[in-house]
Amino acid sequence: MDNRTLLSNVLANLEVELITADHNLCAPDWRDLNYTPDYSKFYFICEGEGWLQIGGKDYYPQPGELFLMPEGVEQSYSFISERPFRKYWCHFTAQVGGINLFKLLDLNPRCTPQQPELLTKVFNEIVNHSGSDAVYAKLLAKSKLMELIACYLMNLKLDADSVSFKQTPTVNKLAEVLDYIDEHIAQNMTVEELAGIVYMHPNSFIRLFKQYAGMPPIQYITHKKIEKAKQSLALTALSVTEISEQLGFNDMFYFSKQFKKHAGATPTDYRRQTRRP
Repeated sequence: MDNRTLLSNVLANLEVELITADHNLCAPDWRDLNYTPDYSKFYFICEGEGWLQIGGKDYYPQPGELFLMPEGVEQSYSFISERPFRKYWCHFTAQVGGINLFKLLDLNPRCTPQQPELLTKVFNEIVNHSGSDAVYAKLLAKSKLMELIACYLMNLKLDADSVSFKQTPTVNKLAEVLDYIDEHIAQNMTVEELAGIVYMHPNSFIRLFKQYAGMPPIQYITHKKIEKAKQSLALTALSVTEISEQLGFNDMFYFSKQFKKHAGATPTDYRRQTRRP
């Protein structure tokens, strides 16, 4: 299995919180050295000059560039001329299973968006929503933050071929387990069975799996089975009973209950909806 499934699981279970956001011209004393924040930052440079240091590497951002300054990484910033930055910025957290997203993925801090006007629009909405006292404003701001993170990842051309996970031995272990689940989806697997593949105690394995996949292993297996069932209902003429048996569900009532819980409809209704002209 390539990294696509693992990356998809990580991003699908991403939880974000916006702390603050703004758009302004940096003051002449804009400067801080060698600090390690407990939140992440995005800087979208509109104009001017300045200096950033992220994880010991120096950057001189240009207008139109988006920079990620991740939580937990030592960084510095400073003005360097009489033309300080005018920039959009936001402070936020992004976690998967309680772990900082940027401790899982090895990402380039510098991003050059192909459509900078889209970034301007997204940032404007984040700033406006974050400053609003409307009851739904924080929810809208959070949704726009998710869009901003997606734009950043897409403009990095982050895909299965380019993504690099940190803690590679751990990731390789999990990838091996996900491979096994895909290959044995018709069987009823146990936590002990999966933990044995990577020689881990079941309790430690559950914690590791949930950190990366965003859900416990048995819940993940059920999710994958239901996704396979949805494909079969939409694309084949197999009966509901045949599909459930192919996926290791020996109890039709339990299969229908789990399917409705995950898909929002019974298997029969789902098939009818997907084949509606």
